[in-house]
Amino acid sequence: MKLNIKNSRIGSSHYEVKYVDDLKDERGKLLYGRIWQSSKIIKIDKNCCYETQLQALLHENVHGICWEYSIEDDEDMVEPFSNGLYAFIINNPKLIKLIVSQAKRR
Repeated sequence: MKLNIKNSRIGSSHYEVKYVDDLKDERGKLLYGRIWQSSKIIKIDKNCCYETQLQALLHENVHGICWEYSIEDDEDMVEPFSNGLYAFIINNPKLIKLIVSQAKRR
């Protein structure tokens, strides 16, 4: 199963989500995901398994949240925070469903 999310809204910004082959940084290091604030694009490696794509998309969104609210987005903070948030969501589905249902009422 492959992730099929086409966009992500982060605060006042809308990011297009694209799935690409062989995502790399400037030094050639393979990446699972990457976000560009200037062009409002998030790229996810489409060859990753479904769960890795979910984790990468959440991770890149945490970077975007940091930018939106002027929080330093050092990778040493974003990586454990996004992993912890992912685990929290998985471990608390009832709370997450209640939060989502509250959002639908607006």
